[in-house]
Amino acid sequence: MHKGGNAVNLAGKVFRAVSNSKNGHLNSETEMRFTADNGIVVGTYGGGTIVVGHVLAKRTSATELEMLYHGATRDGVQSAGTAHATFSPDSDGRLHMYLNWQWLTGDRSKGQSEWILADGAT
Repeated sequence: MHKGGNAVNLAGKVFRAVSNSKNGHLNSETEMRFTADNGIVVGTYGGGTIVVGHVLAKRTSATELEMLYHGATRDGVQSAGTAHATFSPDSDGRLHMYLNWQWLTGDRSKGQSEWILADGAT
């Protein structure tokens, strides 16, 4: 179970990528859709440069997750990584997800990405 209270239930939430480090694979057409948030957070991602990706995460606090992910790009690259996710609303109240990630495959480099709750997502 997660630590702390007032955690936003991520099940059904869709985030769209805003920015990513140059050594990342996603682009602004990539979306991450969370399908479960009950002990383990489960999600998928895809769109733009990504054909398909999967996420498993656990809460470390009401606003943070530790993630494992793997995916495949349209160029045929398969990769896996880990990320620390932090959730925070902006001044307009829209929820952002900030990832500090690291590849577990390839060059094992690190990077950051920013995501925002997609329009119309509840």
